[in-house]
This record gives sequence, structure tokens and C-alpha cells, in this order.
Amino acid sequence: MELETIHIADLKYKLFSSQRFLPMFLATFLGTFNDNLIRAGLVVMIAYASQHNLSLPIKPEILVTICSALLILPMVLFSSLAGELADKYDKATLVKITKLAEIFIMSAAAFGFAEKNITLLMVLLFFSGTHSAFYVPIKFSILPQHLKHGELLAGNGFIASGSYLAILAGMIAGGLVIEISHYLIGIMAVSIAVIGFIASLFIPSAPSAHPEAKICFNLWRGSINIIRHTRSDRILVRAIFSLSWFITVGSIYISQFANYARGVVHADNEVYILFLTVFSVGTAIGSLLCDNLLKSQISTRFTPIAAVGISIFTALMVFFTPITNSDDLMTIGEFFSVSSHILVLGCMLMVAICGGLYIVPLYALLQERAKSSHRSQIIATSNLCDSIAMTIAAIISTILLSYGLGVKDLFVIVAFITIFVAWYVRKIGA
Repeated sequence: MELETIHIADLKYKLFSSQRFLPMFLATFLGTFNDNLIRAGLVVMIAYASQHNLSLPIKPEILVTICSALLILPMVLFSSLAGELADKYDKATLVKITKLAEIFIMSAAAFGFAEKNITLLMVLLFFSGTHSAFYVPIKFSILPQHLKHGELLAGNGFIASGSYLAILAGMIAGGLVIEISHYLIGIMAVSIAVIGFIASLFIPSAPSAHPEAKICFNLWRGSINIIRHTRSDRILVRAIFSLSWFITVGSIYISQFANYARGVVHADNEVYILFLTVFSVGTAIGSLLCDNLLKSQISTRFTPIAAVGISIFTALMVFFTPITNSDDLMTIGEFFSVSSHILVLGCMLMVAICGGLYIVPLYALLQERAKSSHRSQIIATSNLCDSIAMTIAAIISTILLSYGLGVKDLFVIVAFITIFVAWYVRKIGA
């Protein structure tokens, strides 16, 4: 047992010294960081427009909502095309092209920040979302070509954990740097894009498994085609729907943390950042634990248990949240002085850890089970499903909150539904 544990750990760390993994990891991490850097910078500019001497055509709350939609919409529009391209052409070449495009997008964003041009930045946010829509099918479908079967779970764990940490770092950096200088955030974004492109140059070739594939430029028909192909395998369908649920849960948590911190806990912005940090780090920890628990075997046997954990710890988090009557917002020091808040953080951390344990085996299952000729299209279908699920969740959440339900009520609903998801995931049987 001890030798087996050492072997697993050794396998993990060797990936970071391998050209088969490290350049792709860096390109993915830096790209995710950049997306969230400019998104957070723009959201802060909009939310604090008066302090930045900006006039807005409509309410900031509406503009912020539009920003989220601009990132999700390209996933719905272009997922089918992105999947077909990734199956038809060398994926390493496509990564280089997307990373080069990122440099141009970030250069234009740097100009937009320097000029405080919110309209231009919102257009570029759509292009950033489009860039992600084309990149996601590549980053997940390239792993099975470069990694051995026993490395796939660990590789997915690193990619997932790195992505969540990059989201956190990008959001925090964007919110802080934009307050320092509108020029600095642009310089940072361009510099990171250049480094990401350089990293992509070292990614080994990943030849097409389906070079004769035809590209459908009719986006509607293309989406129908990839969905129809995926429907032929029930296990893939269940894995995709199961993945979409946690992506939805994660989006609800992250989008409601600000309201939860301010409106429920009655704490300041530092506590909101603490919640983001705990959730992101917890998901990263759970993602890294998968390979150890499953001993590098691709299996979903712990996924239903993780779903139950998400449900239980979400309910406990709501239960331990104290009722606060004070109108003053507590500082992070005051937050930690209340014992029940420590329990809240502990439950939040466990929700995220269970989330990491939940998603990584499902991603690995998609990669292993999908035919190599259509692997990218299967990933694109998952991406499309995620985007639609997040959109529906955002609409339903808005309706429920507008009809008088609170953030805690929303979390309770999530906990309740996740119990049924656990039963659904159990039937994957992989």
C-alpha cells in the first residue's frame, strides 16, 4: 500500500516535468486567469462607475448581468463548431492559434481599459467568451492523446484545480489592479497572453483522429448534430448532465456569494473574497484528491457520495449561518470572532472539496469513453449543456429572488435537488 501511494504521488509530480502536460497546463491556467482578470476589472469599473468618473447608459446591475451573458452566449453559439474543428485538425496547432488570438483580444482590452471605454470592453468580453468556447473542447480532448491511461485522472485533477485557482486569482487581481491603474490591468493581461502563447509553442503535436470530418458552419444544425451523436451513448449523456449540475451549483454559489456575505452574514467585501477563496481552494483540493482515492482508475464510484456530501454540507452551511440584526457590516476580524462562522466556512470548504471529487472522474470518463474521432465534439456538447444549464439557473434564481426568497432559500433548494442528482449519478455505473 505504501509503495502504491508513493507511485501515485510520483506519477502526479512527474507530469509537471513532462512536455506532454506542463505547456498545456500553463496555457490553460494563464488563459483562465486572463478571462477573469478582464471580467473582474470591467465589473468593478461598472459597479463603481462614479468613482472612475464614468457615466453609464443603464443601471450597473443590468450591465453586470449583461457581462455574464456575454461570456456564456458564445458557448451556446460556437460549441458545435469548436468541437468539429478540434476533431478535424491538429489540436496543438489549434491551441497556438487560440493563444495568438488571445494576445490580440487582450491588446484591444488594454486599449479599452486605458480609454475607459466600457462598450468596447463589453464587446471584447464576448470575444473572450468566444475564445474560451473554442479552447475548452481542445484542452480536454488533447489530454487523452498526450497522457497515458493511468495519468488521465491526475491530469484532469491538475487542470480542474488549476482552473479554479486561476478563476480566483484572476477575479481578485482584476478587482485590485483596476483600482490602482487602468493602464496596469491592460499591460498585465497582454503580458500574460504572451507568456501563454510562448507556453503553447512547446505543446507536442496532437494529430487529428478524424481529418475527413466536415465542418458545419450552420451553428444551429451543428449543435443538433453533436447532440444527436452524443445521445447514442446513455452513459455519456448521464455524465454530461451530471457535470452540468455541479457547474450550475458552482455558478450559483459564486454569483450569490456577494449577496450572501453582505445581505445574510452582514459582512464586508473582504469576507466575500474569503468565501471565493475557500470555495476555489476547496474545489482544487477535491480535484487533486481524486487520483489518490481512485488509485488512477477512471471510475465514478465516489461521485454519488460526493453529490450527497454537496447536499449535506450545503444544508449544514445554511443551518449554521447565524441571524444578524445589525445594519453595520462586520470586518473579517469580527467575522472570525463568531464561532458559528467557522462552522460556515468549514461546510463551505467541504461543499467545494466534494465538488472537486464529483467533477474530475466525470471529465475523465467523457475523455475515455468518447471515440477519438468525436471526442472534441462530445466535450463541446458538455460545454453547450453547461452553458444552457447556467443560463437557466441564472434566470430561475433571479425569478425566485425577485419573488421574495432569500439566498439561504436558494442554497436549500440546491441541497434538495442535489440529493436526486446523487441517485441519477449512481446509475452511470462506471
